[in-house]
Amino acid sequence: MESVLSQVGVSFFNGITPKGVVVSTHFKGCSLGVGGGGRPKRAVLVKAEAVGINPDIRKSEEKVVDSVVVTEISKPVTAYCRCWRSGTFPLCDGSHVKHNKATGDNVGPLLLKK
Repeated sequence: MESVLSQVGVSFFNGITPKGVVVSTHFKGCSLGVGGGGRPKRAVLVKAEAVGINPDIRKSEEKVVDSVVVTEISKPVTAYCRCWRSGTFPLCDGSHVKHNKATGDNVGPLLLKK
């Protein structure tokens, strides 16, 4: 069954690791040389899933919501956290870099410009 699925370009392995990272191996082409020209091309997709996105920020609240009036921002550009790892939440402190390396995610800050 795996060889048939790989021939039509369908993933044959999907799983979630204990840290909530999805790993999927996807084959394109045909391993038998029919239509795809020979060897299959393999791509591995790694992305973070919504398993425990907010580790410890204001957990006593039903929903964490922050509002910003753009005209009241003092700097020309202000970075706001979207990874939930910042020690200065809701402001970004660059913690997304470590988060992205650990999970394969690609999240960055929200930039508000005056």
